[in-house]
Amino acid sequence: MIALGYSIGPWFGKACEATKRRRYLLVAGISCLLGFAVLRTLNVYGDASWMTGANTLQTAMSWFNVTKYPPSLLFLLLTLGIGLLLMCAFEHAASRNWLKPLATLGAAPMFFYVLHLYVLKFMYLVAVAIWGVNQGQLFGLSSLLWLWVISALLAVGLYPAVRWFAALKQRRRDITWLKYL
Repeated sequence: MIALGYSIGPWFGKACEATKRRRYLLVAGISCLLGFAVLRTLNVYGDASWMTGANTLQTAMSWFNVTKYPPSLLFLLLTLGIGLLLMCAFEHAASRNWLKPLATLGAAPMFFYVLHLYVLKFMYLVAVAIWGVNQGQLFGLSSLLWLWVISALLAVGLYPAVRWFAALKQRRRDITWLKYL
C-alpha cells in the first residue's frame, strides 16, 4: 500500500495539471470499485463468501463483509475506490473552506493516529480508576451512533495538537524524520 501511494505521488506534483489528476483519480477509483464488484459478485475470491440473506439488507451486509485485518484485496479495492473518488471530489471542491480541517488532519496523519491511541488509553485508565474494570455494563456503547459521536469529539479535541504539529512540519523541513509523522 505504501508503494502504491508512493507511485501515485507524481499525480499530486506541480507537473501534473488538476484536470489530469482528477481524471486519473476518477478512472482509478471507478476501476477499483468495478474490480471489487466483479470479484465479489462472482463469489470466487476472498475468505468469506457472501450469502443471500433473509432480506435485501442482510444480503447487502453479507456482500460488503470483507476482511480488514490483514487487508484483503476486496477490502483494499473497496476502500481505495471510495477514497480515490472522494479525493477526486475534494480536488474539485478544493477552494471550499470546510475542507481545510481535513487537509490539516491529512498533513499529519501518523501523528494523529499515535496521539489518539494514547488519548484513548488515558481515557480508559481514568474510567477504570473511577468505575473499576469493565464488566460489560458501564463502558459498552448502546448504539453505533455513540461510537461516531465519540470519534467526532476525539477528532475535534485533537485538532489543535495536529494543527500545531502540521505547522511544525512545514516550518522545520530541515528535520527529516518529521515527514514520517
